[in-house]
Amino acid sequence: MSPMTLFHPSTGIAGRLHPPLRRSLQPAPLAAVMALALGLACGGKSDGTQPPPPPTPAPTIASFSAPSYLLGDPIHSGQLAWTVSGATKLSIDNGIGTVTDTTTWVHPSATTTYTLTASNAGGSTTATCTLTVFPATAGPTTLLANVPNTPLVDGPAAFARFNYTEAVALDPAGNLFIADYGNQSIRMLSPQGIVSTAVSGVPMGGPRSLAVGPSGYLYFFVGSSLCKVKPGNAVVPVAGLPNQDGSADGSGTSALFNFPGGLAVDAAENVYVADTYNHTIRLVTPTGEVSTLAGSAGAAGRLDGTGAAARFTRPRGILVAPSGDLLVVDSGNWALRSITPQGVVTTRAPWPTTLPLTSPNALAAGPDGSLFVGGSNSITKIAPGGTTSTLAGAEGQFGWVDGPGTAARFSTVTALALDASGNVLIADYQNSAIRKVTPEGVVSTLAGRHAIPSMGPVNIGVDVYGNIFVPASNNTILKITPSGVVSTFAGVPGQGGNLDGPGTQALFGAAMSTAVDGSGNVYVTDKLNATLRKITPNGEVSTVAGAPGQVGHQDGLGAQARFESPTGIAVDGQGTVYVTDGDGAIRKMTSDGNVTTVAGMAGQTGFTDGMGPVARFNHPYGIAVDAAGNLFVADCSNAAVRKIAPGGEVTTLKFTLGSAGSAGVATVGKLLFSPNGIAVDGNGNVYVQDFGSSAPWRISPAGVACRIPYFNSNATLNFNGTGIALRGGTLYAASIWGVAAVNLF
Repeated sequence: MSPMTLFHPSTGIAGRLHPPLRRSLQPAPLAAVMALALGLACGGKSDGTQPPPPPTPAPTIASFSAPSYLLGDPIHSGQLAWTVSGATKLSIDNGIGTVTDTTTWVHPSATTTYTLTASNAGGSTTATCTLTVFPATAGPTTLLANVPNTPLVDGPAAFARFNYTEAVALDPAGNLFIADYGNQSIRMLSPQGIVSTAVSGVPMGGPRSLAVGPSGYLYFFVGSSLCKVKPGNAVVPVAGLPNQDGSADGSGTSALFNFPGGLAVDAAENVYVADTYNHTIRLVTPTGEVSTLAGSAGAAGRLDGTGAAARFTRPRGILVAPSGDLLVVDSGNWALRSITPQGVVTTRAPWPTTLPLTSPNALAAGPDGSLFVGGSNSITKIAPGGTTSTLAGAEGQFGWVDGPGTAARFSTVTALALDASGNVLIADYQNSAIRKVTPEGVVSTLAGRHAIPSMGPVNIGVDVYGNIFVPASNNTILKITPSGVVSTFAGVPGQGGNLDGPGTQALFGAAMSTAVDGSGNVYVTDKLNATLRKITPNGEVSTVAGAPGQVGHQDGLGAQARFESPTGIAVDGQGTVYVTDGDGAIRKMTSDGNVTTVAGMAGQTGFTDGMGPVARFNHPYGIAVDAAGNLFVADCSNAAVRKIAPGGEVTTLKFTLGSAGSAGVATVGKLLFSPNGIAVDGNGNVYVQDFGSSAPWRISPAGVACRIPYFNSNATLNFNGTGIALRGGTLYAASIWGVAAVNLF
């Protein structure tokens, strides 16, 4: 078929038309004529062809940027970013090549200018950006030693340490058993206030929930397996399987549970289980026979009735009432339910049908019939007449605050128990503590401690021989030799308290920092005891200032002085000891034991330079002293380094980012975020460790800051230091996990 020629309106003749068109040659319709005229008016040619399209515009680069700076060590990368329109191809020089996204990572070892080229059929457009690299050099880095790290500490209740307190249960003798989930153990707090480890080596996934049977057995869950144990004996499986969820009645391991959340035991040693995600209440006989007492597996709801006809939604807390009935916190329904021994379920009356708690999950009963229900962050009391009130805490307000009623704060209440005096004992899960609420609603911390040095030491002492003295989280002071040999210099591993004497018998509360004087004496800030301790070279421990457990702010001689929470410590050539104390005070102790306040004021936070008591700090941590008597303070919450002259004037160090030994600097905004450890060398360089940061800063007397990378080996690749110390040309960086040594030259 040959191509046709367009109809020409001036002649009415068409040539080389398709055959069918030749047979019916007619004048063009009016619509076609108008369309052709419109085409000519819009630029078409008389022969019907269209003009060439306009030229394609070159791409537009709206932005091309790099980070303001990059630290030149192996772990740091910079991201280039751009916004481009109209491009069909993008490329970046310096070996990057074609890119297809809107960002790319680069790893320059020196300051580099990058050129972005955006191309299309209409041409190319370019843009440049420069990534400034500030190299900091240091010699080889080694992980000098690992440090023992354990959150399990036995001893007096105030010094004990737990790792996620999941549940509590009281026995008839007044012993409080604590499910220490993170330590896979069951701890015991005696009526005398001593914490010990009753059961260790609980399999992974437990202990969860906790109940004491009349036979003395402790019942708990490991995963979805019900187990029992007597202190000192082996764990015995009772029913269910630890790693298999489901719902099945039967004997022993043929039965299945689905993430059960509550346990109760009656006088006949029957165990009742709030089988949370099956939405049922289960009964386990002393022989291990499991049956479903109420509810129907997988059928959530809120319905009173008998046995399988009843409905629950995620039941959690459960207890056996004196009448023999069960009381259940029906968490998903925000309600209290009652179950008779025959399985008849009712929504408790005259109790409120809705609990004023975000997530009700724990239940305890008082001897007068009062009920106590735990939510995420508060405790509700339901009086025998049905009146509901908040006993302590505030829902949605997390924290660790002791005090009266709603002023107190908890972080995830997971279990409750009532002692013989009517005090409510609370497993405060996230705070890893046991809290106590008096009948009047006053909250205190019964066991566990808030002053956990989880951040690691903020000052570490080094003697003239290069031995390092590190406070470890197992309540000891470790000695690490220059070759990395670790030994316990003072303290008893895993034991907390306050005891002076030979190092192998001495006890510490929460040792936070160490400093060494010219005679080899090691000074220790014992934060929990609110004291300064001294260890002689032969290991004899004594308290040189403050009174154990007497918290306050009082200047005076030795035991007359009071500290709030001593943290950082340093000692000068004359034997004067300097301490950061509490939220805002800098203290010193002279060689005769006299304690005075150098700058700041206890309990007064702020950010103010000035003379002595006029100055304000905000959680000062590390402290260092130079040969001229100047003090340098890591003012953590102010994200600043403060300098205190011998006369008491406080100023704030100003510095910019640059390169070691270079006058070239750049203003790049905030460099410090949470400074903790600090040290100073003989040339006036100040070294600062920023908590959670990759490497310390070195700040020259001229105010130029550069990084000291210690990420040049696999052993130190993820090392995040908290405290630092200097000896000669070596910088020691300490964390809760270990100590790294960095050769500065």
